[in-house]
Amino acid sequence: MTLLRTAYRPFARLYARDLFASVVVQVLAVMALVEAIFLAERFPMVFRDVLKNNANLFDTALLFACTSTQIFDLALAIAILMAVYWTTLRMRENRELLVLFAAGTGPYQITVLILAIAIAAQVVSLTVSGVVDPASRYAQRVILFDAEFRALRSGINTGQFYYFPNRVAFAPAQSAASRTRKNPDQTRRLFVYEQTKPGAFRVITADHALLDGPDASGTLLLKLDGVTSRSFADVQSPGGTAPAQSNSKPCGDCPQQPKGLPRMTLSAGGVTQEMTIDQLLTFLPRGSEANELTIIEQLGAKTDSTSPKHREAMHLLGERFARSLLCLLAPLIALASVCLTSRATNYFVLPLACMALMSLNVTSEWLIRTIAPADPLGALTVPAALTATIAALLLIVVVRRQGSLVRPQLARP
Repeated sequence: MTLLRTAYRPFARLYARDLFASVVVQVLAVMALVEAIFLAERFPMVFRDVLKNNANLFDTALLFACTSTQIFDLALAIAILMAVYWTTLRMRENRELLVLFAAGTGPYQITVLILAIAIAAQVVSLTVSGVVDPASRYAQRVILFDAEFRALRSGINTGQFYYFPNRVAFAPAQSAASRTRKNPDQTRRLFVYEQTKPGAFRVITADHALLDGPDASGTLLLKLDGVTSRSFADVQSPGGTAPAQSNSKPCGDCPQQPKGLPRMTLSAGGVTQEMTIDQLLTFLPRGSEANELTIIEQLGAKTDSTSPKHREAMHLLGERFARSLLCLLAPLIALASVCLTSRATNYFVLPLACMALMSLNVTSEWLIRTIAPADPLGALTVPAALTATIAALLLIVVVRRQGSLVRPQLARP
């Protein structure tokens, strides 16, 4: 605290407010650019889910908003690096750092002030990647499920196939008359193909179909009018073998059932069946996927350490923590890059610094996956040790080349 107060007094009076304001504005600008590029790259995948589940425009906007959290932690580290680099380089070329060093402010004091921004960024990064992003991933599944269920109830104007276990349903395009106020229930025709057993299937058609509900207990009512059910059986089973013969002797004079013709036909004027949502659409509970678990849940997980789900959760815990630590390394990399920036190197030091940051991210993920920690302590120790080692090396570079950090090199940003 004494060091922080000593550094803050001369620096805050002159340039601290401008430094913090400049860094924050540039961080927001860079993050907006990175998020825009990421969402543009993710557009085909999100649009595919939108079409598959018949989501509307509002659902699509929510899906893109939820997708943006997936790159937030890495984008924040890159933004911190670029903002600190540009701000420090501008201060060096404007002789501001030269004045501060002449007044007694050294590299340690400036590093402490910049790391204050980095620590705040790390907290934000860990909060978003460890709490907000798991909630966003779960919210995406909820949005797509609601859109699919909504389409299942009302259908779409162009007709739609619905795939369920052992059956496929098709709702033809809704007629214009059924979309008027005279037909508020939006009943539609329905065609269902159902695999009853190997080598046998059933085709059900209904002149009018209405899915009502769900009620408070989650029960749905499927109301069908003008129902016809036809059962079919193949001569041979799917394995290619003939069906087993019965003990009775075959009737030589009896006509053989041609292949593909219905064995049984049933008709009914109206049928009502109760069912639950799970019988129509499968929705796994939150936490069924490891990336939907928050950091708090991962730290308190009490599962079999040899299970694949536990190992995946520990990998994600280590990767989230490692990406948050990049926010601490980013300003140190920026200061070291400013020390190495001159007129000759002005155009490629910053890209190399960003590549170095990305390489650290890939290396830490590879190291965590290779060591495969079985407990939260191991998942946190591996990235922390790597970060501490690299941070010490970067501090050595900044201290040894502090003259280059202060002296203008005529390389204005």
